[in-house]
Amino acid sequence: MRAAWMVIVASAALAVIGEREAQACSCAGTRLGTGRLYLGADGRLPPEARGFAWTGAEPLAGSTDRVTVVRVEKQRKVPVKHSIAGGEGGIEWIVPAGKFKPGQVYEVTVREGPLATEKRKVIKAADLPPSETTTAVTIAAAPLKLTQATLQAGAPAEQELSIAAPGICAEGVGATGVALRVEIPPEVEPLRDHLVFATRVDGQPWAPRHDNCEQIDPGRAWTGGAGTDLVFTVCQRSPEAEKIVTSQGGSVGGLAPGLHRVEIEVATPDRKQVITTAAIDVMLACAASPAEPVAETEAPASEPPASETPAPAQPQEPPPVAQRGCAVGEPGSAWVIGACLRWRRRRRASGCR
Repeated sequence: MRAAWMVIVASAALAVIGEREAQACSCAGTRLGTGRLYLGADGRLPPEARGFAWTGAEPLAGSTDRVTVVRVEKQRKVPVKHSIAGGEGGIEWIVPAGKFKPGQVYEVTVREGPLATEKRKVIKAADLPPSETTTAVTIAAAPLKLTQATLQAGAPAEQELSIAAPGICAEGVGATGVALRVEIPPEVEPLRDHLVFATRVDGQPWAPRHDNCEQIDPGRAWTGGAGTDLVFTVCQRSPEAEKIVTSQGGSVGGLAPGLHRVEIEVATPDRKQVITTAAIDVMLACAASPAEPVAETEAPASEPPASETPAPAQPQEPPPVAQRGCAVGEPGSAWVIGACLRWRRRRRASGCR
């Protein structure tokens, strides 16, 4: 978890650098596209469903011309009368006139709203979502029976996250996170994407976002996949982000380090069937900072053992004393003395004594 990386991310958010950050900070405009239909794998839908569950940026209510429904019968497509009904948590219903029957095949066409159409006219981009989509829907043979679900948690892992923050839209943090996934019976698994999910931590709703303007579809988490989520605790953040978040009166984001009780509610979009996983305990903790290296000091010299005590030093001979002139040497050196006397007379200096 590099502090330098977090500084760069926070600075980018402050300077509104990049298309995603700019859009997030401005929170301007309406999302393009036709929204989401809550369908299982291969467009499956249980026969007891109220209709086609849908969510999007602009409500369908009052705009029935935005939806077309046909039933496919061999080589024919039969128009189906339908109505738009409200639901819970931002979900609307496209309700056909007749009830569903196992094995039926429908085609549902949805067009984006008028605000998105106007916005599309001024956007110069090649990768825009389509303004109209047609989806094939097959009515399943058996009804959906939502009876059990279990919650699985991954191992805690250090990671870098972008999270919503007041004043700067998003900030990069170092965190410890635990991935969550709801496991459902094999016979229900094909209808996973038809279901809606809601996470609770310590009894409270848990719904983080990557930035302040991120729009998450009802029944989904910021991880995107149906029945998945991520709980985390913030371990490191840049000083710049800390200062701005504090000045804006925001929280540090994430959960406090420690043990938390986590559960996820699983429901059909019409909430006729609702169950909750058994709660599990999740421990969130930041890795301990590495200890400061201890400076090595030289150990004082130890006294040698008694058995190794060195012998007393032998007396040293005094160094020879340098003398000027001649010096009397060994006995029998008379010629040296005579030579010295002659040298003394010539030099008139003190020589031999």
